[in-house]
Amino acid sequence: MPEPRIVLHQWLISPFCAKVRLALAVKGLAYETQEYNGLLAAKAKRLTPAGKLPVLDYTDASGERTRVQDSSAIIAALERLHPEPSLYPEGPRERGLAHVIEDWADESLFWFEAYFRLLDPVASRKAAAYLGAGRPGWEGTILRRAGELTYKRRLAVLGLGSRSERELVEGAREHFEAIAGMLAGREWLVGDRLSIADIAVAAQVGEFVRTSRFADELEGHADIGPWLTRVGVELS
Repeated sequence: MPEPRIVLHQWLISPFCAKVRLALAVKGLAYETQEYNGLLAAKAKRLTPAGKLPVLDYTDASGERTRVQDSSAIIAALERLHPEPSLYPEGPRERGLAHVIEDWADESLFWFEAYFRLLDPVASRKAAAYLGAGRPGWEGTILRRAGELTYKRRLAVLGLGSRSERELVEGAREHFEAIAGMLAGREWLVGDRLSIADIAVAAQVGEFVRTSRFADELEGHADIGPWLTRVGVELS
């Protein structure tokens, strides 16, 4: 039977796109990527009504194409189409816990990652190189400035914008300690094998490592660094 054709529409630096890439790797699925770096980001808005990435196109052996948007929805669809190896624990308690941790990574940890990637001056310059990868350098600079304005507004709505930088650093470190606590004496966050919980959290932490001031701190952590490697996050 012919293999499906999978195309991942992505931004190189997005933790949610990284989340899908990790899931595809665990599933052993070959895929292509379509990048939207630089000002190509405007074209991403045409892919779905939500206008966000990641978006995945899945064309099966019959030639029928399905388009899915949102990292959680994409991974759930991949699980239905390719159930082995499963990314979701079997037991109801562990399955529920994995869901809660995935949601925490996507809806809470992400905003700390976004702050220290886009609003920290040193990190934002590193991020600009990824935002404009393969494009003229000035495009990454434009996107960096646009991202700063957008995320300042969103962080203000969430309440993070009213915190001091010191409070945000402390908040990020509390999240890191929570991750380390869940990993103490264990290889995985939930149960005895890799799950969606590991993938969702590792995708966010991987972006912290790539650009933020916390890179050395996270990579050198006795539990977090080796766990990132097990999940498949590239630390270089």
